[in-house]
Amino acid sequence: MSEDAGAGQTLTLDPDRRPGARAWTVFATSVLVYVIAVAGRTSFSVAVPLAGNRFGGGSAVLALFVVLQLGVYALAQVPVGLLLDRFGSRRVLASGALVVAAGQVGLALAHSLPAAIVARVLVGAGDATSFIGAIRLIPAWFALGRVPVMTQLVSILGQVGQIVSAFPFLALLHRAGWAQAFTAMGGVGVGVSVLGLALIRDSADGGAEAARRRAETGDRESVWTTMGAVAHQPGTWLGFFTHWIGMFPMAVFTLMWGMSWMTEGMGLSASTASWAITVSTVAGIVGGLLAGSLSVRLPAHRSTIVLSAGLVSLVAWAAALLSPSHLVSAMVVASVCGVTGPFSGIGFDSARSFNEPSRWGTCTGMVNVGGFTATILAVELVGVVLDATGGRTDADFRVAFAATAVVWAMGITGVAVSRSLTRHRMRDGAVR
Repeated sequence: MSEDAGAGQTLTLDPDRRPGARAWTVFATSVLVYVIAVAGRTSFSVAVPLAGNRFGGGSAVLALFVVLQLGVYALAQVPVGLLLDRFGSRRVLASGALVVAAGQVGLALAHSLPAAIVARVLVGAGDATSFIGAIRLIPAWFALGRVPVMTQLVSILGQVGQIVSAFPFLALLHRAGWAQAFTAMGGVGVGVSVLGLALIRDSADGGAEAARRRAETGDRESVWTTMGAVAHQPGTWLGFFTHWIGMFPMAVFTLMWGMSWMTEGMGLSASTASWAITVSTVAGIVGGLLAGSLSVRLPAHRSTIVLSAGLVSLVAWAAALLSPSHLVSAMVVASVCGVTGPFSGIGFDSARSFNEPSRWGTCTGMVNVGGFTATILAVELVGVVLDATGGRTDADFRVAFAATAVVWAMGITGVAVSRSLTRHRMRDGAVR
């Protein structure tokens, strides 16, 4: 018996829905909101050299911004999921875009470290609404068989935000200065928020079906009832740990330590390191399309696919850390882990299969916490080991990365246990 088939799911959505122009408009607008949120997320990273001069502090202080952003994002996921289930993606996405915009303007005006930190907290909180808000819309506008691929497509297209921050924003930053560049980003955020309110709708029927269900069932269930029901589903935790083992191996490389490992530890040139990051981005597109296709075609084997991808990623890291060639090490991690990283998105498909549609926002938020929690743990663990070794040689980095085996073990154990529990509940006929 498979734990991934979602047996017994009671859907009111049309599984054969064919998207029209309105559906694609809603999808494109929600993706645009996500793109600008990603641009806000990554805009500070390209401005780090100027940030050091503006706010003072060393590398450890600047690294705090990355950890803080990830922490705020992770902590906000469940509350945002609850808001999505109660108020819909349209209002949550528009509000989140305004919060990101406020954070960008706050960063433009900030001249002290505390003010900059508050601004980045706002950016992180607003950003937390964008991805899960966008994918929450997909089942309402597209056939259920398309949902896994469309979810991966949101993730892929969202990376355009990195291009926005790396090129037009960076050019404006150097030409016009800190305040003008971040203020411009804030203005774009406001515009996207208005566009979201104008074009995004939560469902094709304008919410009539949701209103009918509320009339039949009475008042909305309490927050604690929703969270308890979602947390009680082992399928939710299967999604949580799927996201855990899928996301963190690549995130540690791209978000924090990869560039330092390649340039400081290995002695590779900055241009070679940049090519490695580019390879990981392209590999991620391939991986996203592959993961979405497999999730659609083999829904009964999702956890097996995820475990297989996780083991491939683990073997790639092990091979890279053992390889005597610096270039081979960098490219193996960038390419292989770039492909396997998007398999984290299968966690959303697994969690949706075992939760009521009215709770999909909450379960999606809980799943998204998994990958970011693992990333925070791994990033901090690498930093602690590097401090303990007292250097940043290639050997130091290899030891530090090897220490993340603890995070690997936690994630793989979590998938195995939650899969077993899910299968047990299905055998007992108690999926819900």
